[in-house]
Amino acid sequence: MKKLILSISTTVFLASCGGETTSNKSQTIANDTSKVETPQVCKKGYDKDATEIAFGGFKTTEKKEVKGFFKQFTVKSTKVADTPEEIFGNAEFSIPVNYLETNDLGRNRRIRDEYFGNMEATENITGKVIAFNPDSNQVQIELTLNSVTKEIDLNYSVNGDTIALAGSIDILDFNASAGLEALNKACEALHKGPDGVSKTWSDVNLYISSVIKETCK
Repeated sequence: MKKLILSISTTVFLASCGGETTSNKSQTIANDTSKVETPQVCKKGYDKDATEIAFGGFKTTEKKEVKGFFKQFTVKSTKVADTPEEIFGNAEFSIPVNYLETNDLGRNRRIRDEYFGNMEATENITGKVIAFNPDSNQVQIELTLNSVTKEIDLNYSVNGDTIALAGSIDILDFNASAGLEALNKACEALHKGPDGVSKTWSDVNLYISSVIKETCK
């Protein structure tokens, strides 16, 4: 009888210890599982503060470039993606001409009043990206100026997180001869070179750059 009681007691004790051990293991596994973190997914996107839209006009027969930029503009329909081509693939932009800056107050006023002031519906220059062609390093853009819409091609390059676009347009393609003539007249003395000839050119260089920023979720 004593052996039977001892056997039962031993069995109960072992069962009790075994149950406690199993419970502790389960709790340890649960704690370890709670510490597992979901890896972040990082993509890149448009950063307005790191974007510049600039231009260059030309004067004198020597074709001296005068550069400027726009202090305000709006870019929309960008994406969060892996490459600049994907980020800006469907981008649309609007540039108010009143916010141009050439670091000369008189020049700013003449360009606004004489140049853009003699164009139609040009409170804003607008446009959108049609397509990037990585094989030719060109981007096709639809540009609207003076109520005329044209497709233009700009060269582009990607260096790290920076994308840069550059090219030129002829404003005569946008029926803007009246604005060009008015600006040339207003700047007649200022646009004379050593040869004494005053000239304002119709071609304008465009310079756009942006540094894309990383966003992690």
